[in-house]
Amino acid sequence: MEVKDFTEIEQKQIKAGLSEAVISDKAAADKILALVPQEWIKRIPFFVRGHATTKTIERIAHQFPDLYAVAKREGELPEAEREKLRKIITEIFEEKMKKHKML
Repeated sequence: MEVKDFTEIEQKQIKAGLSEAVISDKAAADKILALVPQEWIKRIPFFVRGHATTKTIERIAHQFPDLYAVAKREGELPEAEREKLRKIITEIFEEKMKKHKML
């Protein structure tokens, strides 16, 4: 995917630099992002990947603070919470990728 594949508004945002969320707990973010199929992450153009991933983690932290708190704990995610987070983040990425015709 190239810059020309985006709408004019998105192209202006890309040129200006897309905002990225400030993630307070990188380990929690890494645990959650590991639940996304890696081939999906690789489909996201490198120049918007940081925006897409950090904003998704920020969204999960705000909408599902209890699950995010579990991800912030040391060690592996418990099975039940891992599956809930996997479902949530997969749905978010699927929605965004369909919107941008990446799936």
